[in-house]
Amino acid sequence: MRFSQNPWTSIVISVATLLSLLPLAPMVAGYVHLPDAALIVGVSALIGVLLTLARAPRLLILAAQIVAVGAVAGWRGLALAPQSDEGALDTLTLLSGEGIVAIRTGAPPLEPEPGLVWLLILLTGMIVLVLELLVNALEQPAWAIAPLGLVFGIGAITVPTDLSFWYAIPVIAGYLAVLLSATGVPDPPTGKSPPGALLASKVQIAVVFGVVAFVAAMVVSPMLPLGEKQPWNSGPDGPIQLADPTVRLEQDLRRPADSLVLTYRTSDDRPVYLRTVALPELNSSGARLLPMRLSQIGLSGAYSFPGDPVEVLVTMAGVPSEYLPAPFAVEAIDAEGEWSFDPDTMAVVASGPDRLEQTIDLSYSVVSTIPSPSREEVEAAEAGSGVSATTSEVPADLEPAVETLVADVVGSAETAGEKALAMQSFLRSGEFEYTLAAPASTGTDTISAFLLDDRAGYCIHFAAGMITMARMEGIPARMAVGFAPGERLPDGSFEVTAHDAHAWPELFLDGLGWVPFEPTPAYDGPAEYTDPAAEPSGSGSPSPTPSVSTSQEPAEQQPSALPTPTLFPEVPGEGQGPGGAWLLGALIVLVALLSVPGVVRLIQRLWRLRPGQSAKDAAGSAWREVEALMIDTGRRWPAGSPVPVAAALSPQLGERSAAALRELAHTVELSQFSREGADTKRLPGLVRALRGTVFREVGPAASARAVLFPPSVLQWRTRG
Repeated sequence: MRFSQNPWTSIVISVATLLSLLPLAPMVAGYVHLPDAALIVGVSALIGVLLTLARAPRLLILAAQIVAVGAVAGWRGLALAPQSDEGALDTLTLLSGEGIVAIRTGAPPLEPEPGLVWLLILLTGMIVLVLELLVNALEQPAWAIAPLGLVFGIGAITVPTDLSFWYAIPVIAGYLAVLLSATGVPDPPTGKSPPGALLASKVQIAVVFGVVAFVAAMVVSPMLPLGEKQPWNSGPDGPIQLADPTVRLEQDLRRPADSLVLTYRTSDDRPVYLRTVALPELNSSGARLLPMRLSQIGLSGAYSFPGDPVEVLVTMAGVPSEYLPAPFAVEAIDAEGEWSFDPDTMAVVASGPDRLEQTIDLSYSVVSTIPSPSREEVEAAEAGSGVSATTSEVPADLEPAVETLVADVVGSAETAGEKALAMQSFLRSGEFEYTLAAPASTGTDTISAFLLDDRAGYCIHFAAGMITMARMEGIPARMAVGFAPGERLPDGSFEVTAHDAHAWPELFLDGLGWVPFEPTPAYDGPAEYTDPAAEPSGSGSPSPTPSVSTSQEPAEQQPSALPTPTLFPEVPGEGQGPGGAWLLGALIVLVALLSVPGVVRLIQRLWRLRPGQSAKDAAGSAWREVEALMIDTGRRWPAGSPVPVAAALSPQLGERSAAALRELAHTVELSQFSREGADTKRLPGLVRALRGTVFREVGPAASARAVLFPPSVLQWRTRG
């Protein structure tokens, strides 16, 4: 088969790219991304047609297409992004983060948010450029099925229901069109069919092969044991991200009529805090979750810091939840349904098919190791290390006076533990008031006002205030959300209601791990190192203040034991830019693209020197490999039969290489023109020996260039 680049191939590639995007329909609502995709492929096609007509080198055409597609994609991304003072690169990075958040937190079909549309633009550009590389630059159109089938493959894996076979038709049609456009139609020799008839014959053959492949796929695929779709929803390592859980906490606290959430007993007959989630991030907008990496194995021993073991028997009310309330840190779970855990936060998450209803009327038991350091151990502890850097980031735009306040509060305290106790004591002092009338926010402005002026709020403000102060002193800190211990019943069990919803800080101390603190004066907190204010509640759970009774929800609304998940958080991607992972992914893609010529060249060499060929074919393949070797190492290949070519090239080679080339040329010529033929079994070994001597002569730098960027693969026409 002979290949030739014609100006219309780029147009066919662009149309095939658009066809390959049609399987996005079940994954993305509407087709709002198609105009941008059409713009990207149109620019690529225009550059390809114009430069091909101008007979520009193939690599120059591809380079121009990369620059043009990148420029248009960047322009569209900046147009999609909200107005920002950030630089262009930072803006596009944040936009990518928003798209990643939309994918992680959404269920198909996703709403076409700007970040998601931007990622689809990048996907379109990648597909069309990879097709140009394979079809026009490398002359390997058969490999076009990989990028063209990418979207269909993603849809087949991610869409919960089976992807309709109709979505495969445009992909197959685009692939066949690329194959036909990339195959040159030669001028007919005398007495042969005209080009039109030859082309029609090729179309017929392509259609027949396409139909056969399609029918075979339809018949065979139902017989394959493919298993359950989207296995990560019930297996390990599934990413999940939810909205701000403090919103649900506030709603539970403000309910006019209290409602039962759960009852529990403990093996040591002591009350415990029941934790649901932890919020590692605290930025200018408030406390937020980070994406989780869930696993179903390795729970026992996942948290290795000291504590007191306790078993807790819990009976949930009719409360839907995808988080399992449990003391920190869980070592074992005995509960119906499928459960996973996040190794970073030790949150236990429902991962079964009915994950949002798994806790309704559920009875379960957990074994936990509860951190219980003595006051002396806390006072002696320094700040820990080795946890996520997010837990040490100080929120931006705090009032400068906050720093002065923190310095005054810690005073002469030397260790991180002493500073933490001083902060806790300050927040639990009479200078602060517990009230639900405070703003429902943990953003920078609210926390600055809480610490400096208002000094009134409820648990999220006290927790966020202590976390902010701790981070300013270099102590990693995060916000835990869950339930206070509740009220002891006459039978010795404890009852937890919606009004027991609570948030508290966890600080990471060296040798002690994540230690809970209780800065909210309305709660007793860990008795060993908490100095309760004079007016704490006897039950350890405050009652809502009357001041908020005018803006309350209907009494019959069910409480929730956890934050309600949302497909699109209020500020998607904020503070969660892809950062190093995004750059690493881009680097991997770049390296993969750059390695394509070398990989193609390796495949060519292995194919040409494969055993089992006829003598004539083996000789021709070996000689074409010699031609490619000489071109790759900078020699100009002369015209002629093997022996004269070897004679012409010998002055450019060293003595050993020239001798090997002459022997090889003699063997090839004998196999083609001599009646007796020649022993072609020696040819692969001769070619490899010639390659070794030539590489030694040209040196390591030229050899590396020949291996990684072989010119023989990228030349205008390639034979064999």
